[in-house]
Amino acid sequence: MAPKDIQTHLMGLIRKSHRLELEYLNSLSDGARTANGTFEEWAAKDRISHNTYWRRRCIETLSYLSRDQNPPEYPTYEECNRQNFDETRELSVQALLRESDQVITAIPMALERFSEEDFRKQGFHPSLKTNTLLWYTLHNCYQHPLYHISEAYLQLGNLKKMNEVQDLLIEDVAGIDNSPYVLGTVLYDRACFYAMVGAVDQALELLQKSINYRPDVAAWASEDPDLVSLHEDTRFQQMIVNGESPAAS
Repeated sequence: MAPKDIQTHLMGLIRKSHRLELEYLNSLSDGARTANGTFEEWAAKDRISHNTYWRRRCIETLSYLSRDQNPPEYPTYEECNRQNFDETRELSVQALLRESDQVITAIPMALERFSEEDFRKQGFHPSLKTNTLLWYTLHNCYQHPLYHISEAYLQLGNLKKMNEVQDLLIEDVAGIDNSPYVLGTVLYDRACFYAMVGAVDQALELLQKSINYRPDVAAWASEDPDLVSLHEDTRFQQMIVNGESPAAS
């Protein structure tokens, strides 16, 4: 089988994440699918709205970058999330799904404006800082949405589905971008999900791998409430000391 071009590969992953969103929604009762949430405790449709917002914003950013223009100066992450929640909280799940489908349909045209070299080039544009265009797109349109679906399954107590989604995510991401920065990021998130369900040994194993790829995540780990179940473990404490040391950076 011929290797996929990067746009086709990316789009396959993005569509997969969308299918997993729909699978999550379809696993719920009618009441849970249509319920309204709060900003502090999202309902199912709030997660769909949130994921759609960040995919749509990714398309907008790609459009600016394809013209060699700076993207807009957006408000903070929290402010954007709050504004999107307020604007969409009363919309029906059917309306949100229609918008989600429209955004997914628009992504291929945005991807086609760039070459594989563009996607993988470090420092493609100053607005991306240390991120590649590939990771920016992959994060906003695939990894970030599946983080929230994993989180939803965790809150439902469906650990089997949470683990399936997280393991699939790591496999998929590594198949398109195995750079240390990206692998360190997704392994860190996986360690967090293990820690949140009390799987301490698995969490520590992946956290160590994450720090090996990205020593800077040790600073996150020391303050991350998702990892609180690890904080008293001497193995965790040693990881943080070693990860934050100059020799590890």
